[in-house]
Amino acid sequence: MKLEKKQRYHLEPPEGLMNDPNGLIWFRGKYYVFFQWNRFRKDHSHKEWGLFTSRDLIEWDFQEGAIQPGETYDRSGVHSGSAFVIDGRLYAYYTGSDKSSGRRKSSQCLAVSEDGRNFQKQGVFLDTPAGFSEHFRDPKVFQMETGPYFMVIGAQRITGKGCIALCRSEDGIHWNYSHMLAAAEHHEMIECPDLFRLDGQAVLLYCLQRRDNAADQVISAHSAYRLVDFDTHTGTIPKTDLEHGCETLDAGFDFFAPQTFEAPDGRRLLLAWMSRMDDGQERVFAEGEPRIHCMTLPRELRIQKGRLWQKPARELYRLLGEELEWGGAERRSIRLDTRVFHLRMDAAHCPAGLHMELGEASLSWDGGQLVFNRKNWAGADEARSCTLGRLDSVEIWSDTSSLEIFLNDGEAVLSARVFPQTEAPVLAVTGAPETSVLTIRRITADIHTYPADGSQRIAG
Repeated sequence: MKLEKKQRYHLEPPEGLMNDPNGLIWFRGKYYVFFQWNRFRKDHSHKEWGLFTSRDLIEWDFQEGAIQPGETYDRSGVHSGSAFVIDGRLYAYYTGSDKSSGRRKSSQCLAVSEDGRNFQKQGVFLDTPAGFSEHFRDPKVFQMETGPYFMVIGAQRITGKGCIALCRSEDGIHWNYSHMLAAAEHHEMIECPDLFRLDGQAVLLYCLQRRDNAADQVISAHSAYRLVDFDTHTGTIPKTDLEHGCETLDAGFDFFAPQTFEAPDGRRLLLAWMSRMDDGQERVFAEGEPRIHCMTLPRELRIQKGRLWQKPARELYRLLGEELEWGGAERRSIRLDTRVFHLRMDAAHCPAGLHMELGEASLSWDGGQLVFNRKNWAGADEARSCTLGRLDSVEIWSDTSSLEIFLNDGEAVLSARVFPQTEAPVLAVTGAPETSVLTIRRITADIHTYPADGSQRIAG
């Protein structure tokens, strides 16, 4: 029996392949989530910006494509970038790709919209500066309070090593390359940088990528962050080494290309692409499916204890439905009739020995380290782990084919796609203290069918 992989409350397109979130912004009373999209095939052969919009992070409208390739500078793809509102208009900054000559040519491009749906391309605003290869992409625009606009760009030096480039503009239209903000010596590329201020502290997000430069292929990659001191006058940070002193942003299997933006109430929100599958796993996942990949849940960020913490956006708790009863005093277990649920365990300073069976995955706590196990799409057993001083709470958001696990109210997060083996998973918890409180609730969200007009509703 073929088991459904289609998600219920995570953003995913009706067809094709989704990857990086782009242009996250609040504009004219709505949240805008653009994303890399191949509407034609479940591979990376085509790139345009697709779009979801929402007024409340709960109900979403799918708006089809927003920016398509076609000009000489982006005919091979409209790649990742960001958005900013300037003088009431939406400015979309993206990397245009041209491989028509058989070689990669990257250009940083601008498209402008009055309404958030119809974009007028303004052309190239920045060519790749001297000293960099054509792996120069993913422009993220930001402004620190008042003053000039800044832009961080993921890059590779001509030495074949990764770095982050910084650009500056007085009007958001005309840009100049300023300098190299930070660099890596053991990673060949830096992707998807983001720089913002949170709770009085500047935060730099980025993705470290190992590449085979000769074959132009990715070997491995992961997302990281550092708390930095960003000087708005010089555009510099004191410590420019991207590989030491950084923290893992998500300790799970499937998390990449995070991007943040500011909600209208001032919260800093994050979404990321929930996939790190290789080509073989993508083919298995895509068999018999019209679509592949999805986004993480929207997450609220804060600085706590000198680190970046992530929690599900508070609006999402409106999705929680009826509470279900666990069975057994010593072994709490339940067979569900759905894969779509929310689980929370509160157990102050949980001792070693906690074990959770979560259908096709499991969690184990040894008193200092939490280990997350699953079977991947190629059938191999995999494990990820994170180290914590103590374990006080576990919160799990399960969708049809994914798990997002938040520890200690956001101190650490583990995200993963899972391969559904049954429609009725068994959940079992052993080793939890008698004083622990465990609750499981249905999640009432559902992705409706896509109407003929192309709109999609994800309704709570």
